[in-house]
Amino acid sequence: SPYYRQFQSDASAWEERLNRVHVLFDVWIDVQRQWVYLEGVFTGNADIQHILKTESAHFRGINTRFFDVMRAVSRSPLVMDVLNIPDVQNQLEELAQRLNKIQKALGEYLERERVAFPRFYFVGDEDLLEIIGNSNDTQRVSKHLRKMFAGMANLVTDENSGDLVGFASREGERLFLRKEISL
Repeated sequence: SPYYRQFQSDASAWEERLNRVHVLFDVWIDVQRQWVYLEGVFTGNADIQHILKTESAHFRGINTRFFDVMRAVSRSPLVMDVLNIPDVQNQLEELAQRLNKIQKALGEYLERERVAFPRFYFVGDEDLLEIIGNSNDTQRVSKHLRKMFAGMANLVTDENSGDLVGFASREGERLFLRKEISL
């Protein structure tokens, strides 16, 4: 356009601002996605918190810092104002690095569990975390059995004692154990 020179400095300034917003939002979305996943793993699950004490402590620190950033953003909710929050880009990048480390440690833990019990290779990470985190809740664990064992759909438990007495298939067939197993 022949008129571009008149607006060149404004256009360049806006292009630079919008590029900064784009980079900031890319990091922010990555942090938020990881935080949502790990928050579900570490907050509501006492077993996982006990098993992965170090990672759980690190996540609590990240959680606090993430909420501090979100509070700062809520005080300045306009997109261009977010760019002026002191050190917001660096804070989010650091959170992303720390969340990646926790994610990696969690993946290594799940791999150790799979090596110890190879049938866990048949379930995804979310399902495996649910199995491990709810190991005392027979009903929540039993819904994953069909993924790990062909032909098995559910556990048969004694209504009074809660002991395992057998297994059931999807078709309703039942296989009873010779001896009950205390869960």
